[in-house]
Amino acid sequence: MRTDAADVLDSAIPVLAKDRAASMQVIAKRAGISRATLVRLFPTRQHLVQAMAEKILDDCDQALTRAEADTAAMEQVFAALVAEYPPFAQLWNLVYVEPDVLGVPEASKQADAIFDRTVKLFKRGQKAGLLRKDMPATWLASTFCGLAETAWELTLEGDMGARQAPDFITAILLHGAAA
Repeated sequence: MRTDAADVLDSAIPVLAKDRAASMQVIAKRAGISRATLVRLFPTRQHLVQAMAEKILDDCDQALTRAEADTAAMEQVFAALVAEYPPFAQLWNLVYVEPDVLGVPEASKQADAIFDRTVKLFKRGQKAGLLRKDMPATWLASTFCGLAETAWELTLEGDMGARQAPDFITAILLHGAAA
């Protein structure tokens, strides 16, 4: 039986991505623990949701901090960021697009800051010549988050391998869907 809070959060995030109204019982079952253990770790659903939002935001922050500090060629920086796509997918799915749905509106400001940093990184990619300059960096960053969300969902559903996802995100973002 898993009783580590981080493992439980990792199990709960996909459950709430699919069903925002999932009960504590459903979340506990999917995490492979009893409801009592879940409540011991997170006394209320709001505590659980808050911890999830914090984890997602922290994971995005760490990925961006590594990317922002990387002095390698932009292709490598971008590849490293794309390899860490799941938190951006989760940010887009659970926090940024509909923060009030989960009852964590204060996470919206943090999500906005994370997204602004993502846009700046995409501007850096444009300046380096990796990304198109004729499209707003905001659109490119939004596209990255949307592609990340789609890849994450397809991976969760078993329609895409976890190792395939970064390559697919990169291919579509950098080269489009044309053959």
